[in-house]
Amino acid sequence: MTTGTSPQLSPVAARLAGLPLSFADFAAVRSGRALSEPLSLEVPAGSVVGLLGPNGAGKSSLLAAIAQAGVASRGRCAHGGLDLGALRPRERAQHLALLPQDLAAPAEFLVHELVAVGARAAAHPDPATAVATALERAGIADLAQRRFGTLSGGQRQLSHLARVLAQDTPIVLLDEPTSALDLAHQRAVEHTIRRLAAEGRTVVTALHDLSLALNVCSTVLLLDRDGAALSGPPQLVLHPDHLHRVYGVRTETHRTPSGRAVIVPTELD
Repeated sequence: MTTGTSPQLSPVAARLAGLPLSFADFAAVRSGRALSEPLSLEVPAGSVVGLLGPNGAGKSSLLAAIAQAGVASRGRCAHGGLDLGALRPRERAQHLALLPQDLAAPAEFLVHELVAVGARAAAHPDPATAVATALERAGIADLAQRRFGTLSGGQRQLSHLARVLAQDTPIVLLDEPTSALDLAHQRAVEHTIRRLAAEGRTVVTALHDLSLALNVCSTVLLLDRDGAALSGPPQLVLHPDHLHRVYGVRTETHRTPSGRAVIVPTELD
């Protein structure tokens, strides 16, 4: 995955860049019930927001509700004051792109055809360049002519990441983007998240890797299965007491010689 100079934003992404993402009493809803405490928060452009919590806490549902991707919501999620839930799908696709956990695609699709879906979704003004750039940034240019059905789980995840990058949106939603990846590609995705934020995009990502959240996120939202939610800087939210309450695990935070923070479990209740 390339770590070179980031490409220039497309005209659409440039027009929408720099706008805050805001939530007002926002929550994902299933069967008429909010899955977590309502979220009221303004996220400046260039932020990385981590959604954390145990399995079943509602991280994926919250991402899908933001994207209006099959999960209902209540409250308001706005980009630069524009209610994302009120937009038509093509208009919303110019504001945000979603990498879901479900990495489905037709088996006969060539990888570059899948990536082109992202460029077309947002009516990218130069789809061919968007696809080539996204494949390069995801580190899978060599897979462009491979059929999706022949790929490993990690290669499928990177292909869908390239699709998201080709959509070239100011808001990027990632659901466990490193779950199927080896160590090298995990670090490469971390670099990609950092580059997206450096370009002024807002990244909201569901993570199980607490150490990654501590190192890359500017804000984290810690969800519990009972619907409780705690948000703030990762250094404060990922305190051992909070983690023990939510996960039932005692933890310690250590620093590597390079200064990287690592959260380590010490005992299970």
